[in-house]
Amino acid sequence: MGFNQTSTTAGPLSTSDSAMLEALVPGFGFISQMLMSYLNFDINAYFQLFVALTVFSATIRYVFFYVWERFSEFFISTAEIRLDDEIFNYLMYWVSRQPQMKQTNRFVAGVKANAYLSDDDSDNEDADDMDDFEWEEETVGSTKESSFDTYWAKVVSRDKYKTLQFTPAEGSHYFWYKNRPLMLTRSNQEGSTRYILNNERLYLSSFGRNPGILKQLLADAQQAYVERDGNMTVIYRGGRYSAGHSYYWIRCMARVPRPLSTVILDQSQKDDFVDDIKEYLHPRTRRWYSNRGIPYRRGYLLHGPPGTGKTSLCFAAAGLLGLKLYLLDLNSTSLDEESLSTLFSDLPRRCIILLEDVDSAGITKTRGATSATDTPAIVATTDDLKAAADGKVVTEEPKKGGVTLSGLLNVIDGVAATEGRILVMTTNHAEKLDPALLRPGRVDMTITFGYTSEADIKEMFTSIYMTMESDMVRAAGSVTFTNGFAKSPTNSILAKITKTKGEIDQKPNGVIGTEKKDKKKELQTHLESLRSRISALAVEFAAVVPAGEFTAAEIQGYLLNHKEVPEKAIEGAAEWVQALLEKKRAREEQEKSS
Repeated sequence: MGFNQTSTTAGPLSTSDSAMLEALVPGFGFISQMLMSYLNFDINAYFQLFVALTVFSATIRYVFFYVWERFSEFFISTAEIRLDDEIFNYLMYWVSRQPQMKQTNRFVAGVKANAYLSDDDSDNEDADDMDDFEWEEETVGSTKESSFDTYWAKVVSRDKYKTLQFTPAEGSHYFWYKNRPLMLTRSNQEGSTRYILNNERLYLSSFGRNPGILKQLLADAQQAYVERDGNMTVIYRGGRYSAGHSYYWIRCMARVPRPLSTVILDQSQKDDFVDDIKEYLHPRTRRWYSNRGIPYRRGYLLHGPPGTGKTSLCFAAAGLLGLKLYLLDLNSTSLDEESLSTLFSDLPRRCIILLEDVDSAGITKTRGATSATDTPAIVATTDDLKAAADGKVVTEEPKKGGVTLSGLLNVIDGVAATEGRILVMTTNHAEKLDPALLRPGRVDMTITFGYTSEADIKEMFTSIYMTMESDMVRAAGSVTFTNGFAKSPTNSILAKITKTKGEIDQKPNGVIGTEKKDKKKELQTHLESLRSRISALAVEFAAVVPAGEFTAAEIQGYLLNHKEVPEKAIEGAAEWVQALLEKKRAREEQEKSS
């Protein structure tokens, strides 16, 4: 009865209304008939109420978002951070280490290193140092095989489990910073199918029109990101994640600086190289260049046989001067001139960019880009002229893709070339390089690397065997650990080592044992004896290995096979020299015959 009254009041829907509703909601007529037949419920009677509620909710939603947008515009400060800027790595590194953000129930979990988590192996380093200490304390007096088996079993067991990395997931996350509530929003750009590698953005927001708290947080994030590297040399490489992506500088690792003394090269040449870089980086030099209208650029060419230390010198100089090192492979066919120009324009003002093996990049004889309809430009070399004189036909195939010599010259010292960077090129065959690449302004200093001299051989022998005492961790205080952001000896692992060492020292009846103490004393005596006669052993080794025949890498590789027993290295040196010389002669004869 009540239903009939309601239905009469509301009135049935007209035919046009029913048709429109059926078009908007497919199956509405069937659903209405089923409800009426089985439940005696006429949904049409409440249609007007349903429409009113829908309009009301939509209006409330619109008003809410409009008011919130106006409120955010005038009362909320927001910082936008984009993926293609390094500050994105700063913030993500900082956020991933905040206790509040680690407690979020929406996060991205993974074990793969990326731009802001790569090189952050502090946990693994601490574990390795702890293993080294325990191995030294527990296995002194044991045989070498048994001590290694015990140590390696622990290492393999730990390495099976990769460190899990957690970062906030897409969406909004709230946290406190310096007693201020902040909101971090991680958004995904549309049109991308990948999450980590896409062009995502971060939004950092706080109440109030003063964005000072946001700037302070970003400054703290940058400091934390930079301090984790300490005095390590940060290395970048030019690359892209996949086809279709643009080239940019990718941070690949941070390594302990290599001492310049370990580079086998004439000391005067090393000093000239470093002094020239220092002179170039001095502020008065920049003003001098600017006042005279000279482009502020510096280029170096390091050439010599493979394994003579060209790359090592560049890496050692970067560590000595605290410069970042940027590596670029010109052999890639996917690297075009536009990408090369973009990479060079993104270089910081003070850095070292290293182009290795430029003679093998296929650009020494091409002066411009070629197409299917253009005739490739050919630059005749001395070898080509000799071949033509002998009646041979000289042909030069166009370079398929990649960077041309003209493109490389433009980014090095063209009108739009960047300034302030240090360019270092290495090559095994300087005679193959085009003279245009070697002219002053592009290459300002050339350093020739050759085979080791007698003094070099003695220096290598001494440096390798004089470092034996520091190969093992001797005391907890001599180890530097990381405590999240900066290097510090107050790490919890250090506390564990100190505690362990104290427990060992305090154990009754001398758990270390007389045998272990005697073994340590014997090792110390051996090291002192070796130090006193290392010079004589170096002279003896240099007398067996001929000067001017081998590279530093070849000699180092041989000595590493006997890194603990220099006497054995001397005993087998003559046989090794003979075998390597015969191998080289055979290779030379094969090259001549071919």
